Amino acid sequence: MARQRDSGDPPPTASQNTASTGENPAHQPARSPHPPARGSVPPPATAPRTTTPPPGPYPPAQAAPTGPAPAPAPHTAGPFATAQPHLADPFATAQALSTGQAGSTAATAPPVTGTPLARPPGPHHPGRPPGDPPSPSAPDRTGPSGRTSRLRIGWHTVPRAALRGVALVPPTGAGLLLGRDQQQVPVPLRIFSPGSHRIVLVGGVRAAQLLIFRAFSIGARALVVTTEQRAWAGFGERATGQHNRLTVLGGEPTSLPPGTAQTPSLIVHDLGVTGPATAPPLGPWSTQLTVLRQLDRPGVAALQEAELTLLQRLGGDEATLAAATLRLDQQNGQLLPFMTDDMMALIGDGPARFVFLNQTGIELQYVGPPMR
Repeated sequence: MARQRDSGDPPPTASQNTASTGENPAHQPARSPHPPARGSVPPPATAPRTTTPPPGPYPPAQAAPTGPAPAPAPHTAGPFATAQPHLADPFATAQALSTGQAGSTAATAPPVTGTPLARPPGPHHPGRPPGDPPSPSAPDRTGPSGRTSRLRIGWHTVPRAALRGVALVPPTGAGLLLGRDQQQVPVPLRIFSPGSHRIVLVGGVRAAQLLIFRAFSIGARALVVTTEQRAWAGFGERATGQHNRLTVLGGEPTSLPPGTAQTPSLIVHDLGVTGPATAPPLGPWSTQLTVLRQLDRPGVAALQEAELTLLQRLGGDEATLAAATLRLDQQNGQLLPFMTDDMMALIGDGPARFVFLNQTGIELQYVGPPMR
């Protein structure tokens, strides 16, 4: 029979209650010592702002320092969802949310990542890759990053001994390639300069047209005075595709076209066996080319006045007259009748030279072989 507890007796203990009720305390649910107040709800967790984590001494295997970590952000669906950092201790986060301290500790707990949080060596400058700038002595380099060495402009010094050896050379005239000599050395023909020049060609019309064709390549304009206009008809248009690069006249002109450095002037006199009786004086960047179809006594005066003389293959009498007028030695005089059709002798520019014309395919097409 159970005894009634007197009001003055002490309260029964847990073991006594267990014994009286027959319940095991291990199966009883745990009760929170501080239950939340009614009507109070923990504040919602906010996702931490994505920033570059500060450097820290924590290796990958070591956990974050003791303290609550930031709460995870709500899951965002979609391919562009931002990955959230892994939390170190979810139970610590739950405890921080229950006590209202998650907002104050979120900025102090760095996330645990798979790599150490170490800043790259050297100062970092926004807008360019990290690293030291290239030294002035480093070679120029350009890579996928677009990094190149800095351009440095400065003074260049020259020793006084080298400066005294520098001499100003007067500008030479514009020349065209006449051909190659027997040693295959290029032979230029100085045909235009700031002054005026006189050249004589003893040869045929095609040889004269070959010289004019090459003069067109350096911008020259030609004026032809001839007694046989049919031989020159259409040559300028065929060679240049323009109608104003070559003008053909049947008589002596009253004035000559002026020449410039960009457009020199070439005056051609094709009068058979003699040169022009009277001609206006030549201006700067102008050259007179006299074509003698055959060398005879009337053409001797033109040879004597010329600065340069070009000779194609000559006959016996022509070779004798040319050697005497130009004062050639016996050996060079004897070679004049034995030149081939694609050769010329250059007299007056140093020693006499025998030049192979070396025509190109275009020249053969528009001019043809330079036969007399």
